[in-house]
Amino acid sequence: MRKIGYIIVLALLAGCVDMGGKITELPVGLGAEEPSVITTDNGLVISWQEPYEGDILLKMSAHNGIKWSPAKTIAKGEEWFVNWADYPAIVANGDLLFAHYLQKTSNEMLAYNVMFLVSSDMGESWSEPKQLHQDTVTAEHGFVSAVPYADGFYVTWLDGRYTTGNKGKFTLRGVNVTNEGALVDAVEIDDDVCTCCQTSMTIIDNVPWSFYRDRSEEEIRDIYFSKFVDNSWSEPELFNEDNWHIPGCPVNGPMATSYGNNLAVAWFSGADGAYNVKLKISTDAGNSFQEEILVDGPKSIGRVDIKMDASQIYVTFITNNGEQAAIKLNTYDYSGKLIDAEILASVSAARGTGFPRTALWHENLIVTWTDVEEHTIKVLEYPLNKEHISPQAGIR
Repeated sequence: MRKIGYIIVLALLAGCVDMGGKITELPVGLGAEEPSVITTDNGLVISWQEPYEGDILLKMSAHNGIKWSPAKTIAKGEEWFVNWADYPAIVANGDLLFAHYLQKTSNEMLAYNVMFLVSSDMGESWSEPKQLHQDTVTAEHGFVSAVPYADGFYVTWLDGRYTTGNKGKFTLRGVNVTNEGALVDAVEIDDDVCTCCQTSMTIIDNVPWSFYRDRSEEEIRDIYFSKFVDNSWSEPELFNEDNWHIPGCPVNGPMATSYGNNLAVAWFSGADGAYNVKLKISTDAGNSFQEEILVDGPKSIGRVDIKMDASQIYVTFITNNGEQAAIKLNTYDYSGKLIDAEILASVSAARGTGFPRTALWHENLIVTWTDVEEHTIKVLEYPLNKEHISPQAGIR
């Protein structure tokens, strides 16, 4: 069994060596939370939210293989919606970046808009914030996913414009965002979806796929998908028949990833009272999928993420680990065979830990999450193909 690499505790000086160089201290302040990390053509980019003098700041830092750049504020404001499950993120298309955050529209708890910005110079400068959706209804809008598409991005979100007084249905909607931040051809993808589960997108052969938790009249909330072919979204299809009956939102949504014509999707299900993480793999561009794989259960916490490279699939999730929870990594080959399973870090099971996000970088898996006890962010660099020290040695 491989051993874990050093842990990088953000705001403390800790190091980690890999093929790309040494990752050093990331400049975050006390109270930093909801991190998200991506790999770009120029290295890693991490984003997070941080309180400062009554404002909430959306910040970012880039790592070029030598050091983290100084933290840069992308946007700030007083009336933001800050939530453990519905968090900001950055997506890259070459040097073009897309970022989003959530802006409150009233004193109602779940009334907020999705605001977005674009940068054409890897985050050195940003456009003015702009509303992603064009309705003016005071309702919930969030759970954004985006992929690089054409010269910009394709973006989806959950939309509550038809909900008033706890009535009506949530929809899944999508829109093209150009490299200049223009919104083109907004469309409804699904007219009845789960209200507060993460959505996910990936792209295969220039075709965006959207995975999300649907909702039936009988309150079955299973994972569905749709794909954007010839400038039109396909009729939503059931991805896997869990038959999870739940008259409420379980929050845990699916995560999808692709590499070439290979596609993998991980998701959480509570069907039949068992809390499981599952995985399905396709090696023919999504035309067919292998049988579902049980990744964790029957008392999993979920909060999955997934990445894949030329030969393996990496599924992270939060699991019960005795008296504590833990972030765990399961590694599979394309046939679905389990290659490795490793506890990455002990964490709180509380909502404040959020949803650990991952990125692949120089044969390492980068994992980031919120540490609720230290009120800051942690980042872990896990070597995928090397023997290293024991997990506890690098934790501070």
